Amino acid sequence: MPLPSQVYLWDQRTLYIGPLAEPLNLSQGAATLAVSLDHPIAFKTPDMADEIECHSLLLPPGLKICVNTRNAIVVNCNLEPMGSDLAAFTEQMSEESNKVKYNLTNKELFQDSFRSIYEKQMNATDAYQVVQSLVKYASDRQTIQHKIDPRILSVIDNIKTNVDHNISIEALAASIHLSVPRLVQLFKQQTGVPIRRYRLWHRLFVTATNIGKGNSLTDAAVAAGFADSAHFSHSFRSMLGMKPSLILSQPNSIRINVS
Repeated sequence: MPLPSQVYLWDQRTLYIGPLAEPLNLSQGAATLAVSLDHPIAFKTPDMADEIECHSLLLPPGLKICVNTRNAIVVNCNLEPMGSDLAAFTEQMSEESNKVKYNLTNKELFQDSFRSIYEKQMNATDAYQVVQSLVKYASDRQTIQHKIDPRILSVIDNIKTNVDHNISIEALAASIHLSVPRLVQLFKQQTGVPIRRYRLWHRLFVTATNIGKGNSLTDAAVAAGFADSAHFSHSFRSMLGMKPSLILSQPNSIRINVS
């Protein structure tokens, strides 16, 4: 009998491990590391003529791309929003096409680490330690250091703290003593996505976390700032390229692990 798929929800990252039967049409709000634990997957951006096969790929936030998972056991790890993980993993990729870095130089290490999470059905704490060890492995080999702007970190903390309120961009800018145009510019430079896109991404995360805690889809979505479950489902599909039911109603079952 197939193992249950696993979803891990942490403050800085999220992780999915399991089969995916449908191609994913993505335009994500977070940088993503995808790794196949068995046969190759493939990707294609809108301006590519043909798919490229690979075992791993690193996607910058906001990039439109179709990932053909070919029913593989897939790891989908959404990275922390300030770009540190993305910068570290970028230097671990051996190839690039259309802004997509692919094929980890030490794919066996990453596959074995993620496979241990999946096969052992680890809890959220143990799984996070494994992910942290991979981030440290990449960071220790990083040659170009990534700088984090504390002002943008403050804006992100403000958005997280007030997830059920639409704090205006004007108020966010005033909180760190910047003009609105400068905040918009710096936020996009640091995170790779506009403020509105990041806010939506975080609301999806909060909704999933609330579902993992046992709340209904409707209650979880409203608590995260969505108008209703239909608004959540539309946003989920536009951001992640699939219906929530593809994740939540898998034939092998799914476990949501909240830290």
